Amino acid sequence: MQKTHSPTFRHHSARFGRALTLTLGVLGATLAWAQTPADKLSSAGADPQAVKQAPAANTAPPILRPPAVDTLATVRQRGVLRVGIVQVAPMVMQDRSNNYVGFSVDVARRLASDLGVRVEFVETWWTQVIPQLIDGQSDVIITGLWMNVPRALLANFTQPTASEGIYLIGSLPRAKQRRSLEAFNQPGVTIAVSNDPSQQAVAKARFPRATVTPVDDDPLIVVTEGRAHAAVVATLSADAVVASAPLRWFLPTPEPLASTSAGMAVRKGDPDFLAFLNAWIAIQRESGWLAERTRHWATSKEGFR
Repeated sequence: MQKTHSPTFRHHSARFGRALTLTLGVLGATLAWAQTPADKLSSAGADPQAVKQAPAANTAPPILRPPAVDTLATVRQRGVLRVGIVQVAPMVMQDRSNNYVGFSVDVARRLASDLGVRVEFVETWWTQVIPQLIDGQSDVIITGLWMNVPRALLANFTQPTASEGIYLIGSLPRAKQRRSLEAFNQPGVTIAVSNDPSQQAVAKARFPRATVTPVDDDPLIVVTEGRAHAAVVATLSADAVVASAPLRWFLPTPEPLASTSAGMAVRKGDPDFLAFLNAWIAIQRESGWLAERTRHWATSKEGFR
């Protein structure tokens, strides 16, 4: 006998069928959305003016530093501390007997004495002092080296040993009538500056109308020889520099053009040596020795020739 269903049953069955169809449709759309590439979704439904999310960067492999030299142990075993220097008054100079003198020379000699070794000075120039350190020709730079970012990328600086000012020192024979900084910021005026990029930047920013000339020699020698009206010089005391040659140089203004910290520099990858030097500097500062040496070389004419 054929089975029949009541109208109520048929009505509920139809509703159930439509609900099932709708549910399966939504589920299918959800699965399709989940498998759709992100870029297709962005082009299809995202705001066309929206900023696209940057792709994830590839993870760079770690850079492994080669084994470093234990400089402190090497120096003590060798019995010699090799110090990179550049002649610049009053940090590093030579007296009339050609002996090295100056603030940085005193620091280097004291450091070597405390280490129980002798000191050997490796004289060079600003463009070579850090490369020679990296190449192992010196163990440490102690020469009033300015602390700046480009240098800090190549070598590690200790805490500062001194703070220097950058001054304009004029030629008395050629520029005695120019008694202000603005008087030197004029066409026809030549200002000598060392090849140090930091000093060049200061000079060019302060004297844009003058001719700023980087030189390989000591800028003050260039002034003395009559090849420049003035020199930009970094020093502990511009007064001491001028007092060493009062008939050749004068100070247009006692105010520095800028100031900077100077410190020792060592090769990267040797934290023990850096930690020792920082501790040594702190001891010398707390004892008053660094301050006494700073006062001495800010007023002394020793070494100026």
